[in-house]
Amino acid sequence: MNVEQTKSLTFYGRQEFAMIPILLYVVLGGAIMIGFQYYSMKVLIFAAIVSIFIGYLFCRKKKEYWNAIVRGLAQYGNARLILIFMVIGIFSKVLVTGGIGGGFIWASLHLDLHGGAFVVFCFLGCSIISMGAGAPIAALLAVVPIFYPAGIMLGANPAVLLGAMMSGIFFGDALSPSSQVIHTTIASQHDAHTQKSADLIETMKERLPYILFAGIVSMILFYFLGSDTSAVEHVAELSKLSNRSGLWMLLPIVVLLLICFKTSDLFMGVSGGILTGIVIGLATGIFQMSDIFFIDTTTQQLHGVFFDGITSVTDIILSTILLYGLIQVAVEGGMMQKCCDFLLSRKMIQKPAGAEGIIAIGVGVVNVLLAGCVLPSIIMFKDVADTVGQKAEIPASRRSILLTAMATNVTAIIPINSAFVMGAVTVVAEMTAKNPMLPNVTPWQIFISSYYCLLLTLVCIAWVVFGLGRHREKAKHSLHMQRSGER
Repeated sequence: MNVEQTKSLTFYGRQEFAMIPILLYVVLGGAIMIGFQYYSMKVLIFAAIVSIFIGYLFCRKKKEYWNAIVRGLAQYGNARLILIFMVIGIFSKVLVTGGIGGGFIWASLHLDLHGGAFVVFCFLGCSIISMGAGAPIAALLAVVPIFYPAGIMLGANPAVLLGAMMSGIFFGDALSPSSQVIHTTIASQHDAHTQKSADLIETMKERLPYILFAGIVSMILFYFLGSDTSAVEHVAELSKLSNRSGLWMLLPIVVLLLICFKTSDLFMGVSGGILTGIVIGLATGIFQMSDIFFIDTTTQQLHGVFFDGITSVTDIILSTILLYGLIQVAVEGGMMQKCCDFLLSRKMIQKPAGAEGIIAIGVGVVNVLLAGCVLPSIIMFKDVADTVGQKAEIPASRRSILLTAMATNVTAIIPINSAFVMGAVTVVAEMTAKNPMLPNVTPWQIFISSYYCLLLTLVCIAWVVFGLGRHREKAKHSLHMQRSGER
């Protein structure tokens, strides 16, 4: 963390006022949603804009304040995530235009999947898509338009169906070697003696049993709780929407996954998936040229998978850009450095359980304050976790596991401000406006139905409180250090 940069912004009254924008963002966003029962990403955009301007009034260096906002977006990792949203938006539009939803309906009907069985199918499908997407929020925006209408028609409980999507995108991301979250985390956590970053394969092996446990138990719950007993399956509508040709759109997903697994580069994977989808769509007759590019001269509107794909993620892009500005104000106001200094002065970090508790609670609180945006939260807290973890001699791999797990459990889906929950609610609202047969779902219903996230929270608590795997990892780390010394 650049010390000079953390002191570049000063505020009237107390320096702690650097936290006003973020805190107001959470309070204002939550108050509007709860008070007006209006759940949308637009609320988070409005809350962020108002918070930024109020923070501006408290800042002494007015010009530098806006420069800090811009620097928040200018960072490579932040700008990269914005572009990821755009290309995933295009990829999602390719899949939807190609009728993958109709393909899933066809497969479900022929496999006789209904109610809870389809919800489990949805969970696994979302996991596969998320493994290739590399970014949970981008994956969520891709899967909701695909699985939600089909699931409702097949008798799935609307809230549990969305909970399965929420769970699936986090579960799949946790298993993905191309995950932006895990790559950012392991690169930021260093060994106290060698200063080497955490190892990807070692980290994924260590957390695999816990991830699989939460995933398997979640599938059991989705199966038994996923049916809507009061729902009437729309057999006639399903037959009309069922389209075997939509299964061709599974090939772009396979291409995306293969490229991502081989290159660990999301942009290359998504680019390959988009191009494959367009070629297959045109070759099979699923796509027309107007689906790729079309100008409506009557309304003077431009349409097509590229343009409509990007506009479909406009709200999440604007919200994320403003959130980066809020984060940068806190960082350059010295709050993260002050937080780090405070934690290092606590006696509890002298014990592994205490240090792990600080890391878990710290990243959890930051994630809640930042609307559950996993990657920005880890970027903001990673230096604190690395400093605390090295002092307490917690292995870098264990710190990485704790950071990613705490950022993808319930802290990512708090119903009053979560970008994931609000994103899902917004997409569903857009679909219900066009199709009244589809029901709306409240953020709270999604929260209590995201079983994987709830179970992962219990796993994190057990990990810290009971020290699951702590002694084994410490012994392995000591052996590794001994062998390194012998060499």
